[in-house]
Amino acid sequence: MSNEASTPPPPPLRRWVNTRSAAAHIGIHPEVLRRWARQPGKHTWLPRPIRVGKEFRWDIDALETALADLDDR
Repeated sequence: MSNEASTPPPPPLRRWVNTRSAAAHIGIHPEVLRRWARQPGKHTWLPRPIRVGKEFRWDIDALETALADLDDR
């Protein structure tokens, strides 16, 4: 028997990619993804990117999930 308290497993790592990589991954032009990010009210299904300097960073897993949810509609 161990005296150590059991700790929950760490959360899964999030994969953050730049706009060019995210756009290539989902098959669109990077400028389209940038435009969608600048119009959040119009594209409510799109997960919000974070900004690192002048670049957006996208959670690629959240983007894949959002697109899969769109396909299910």
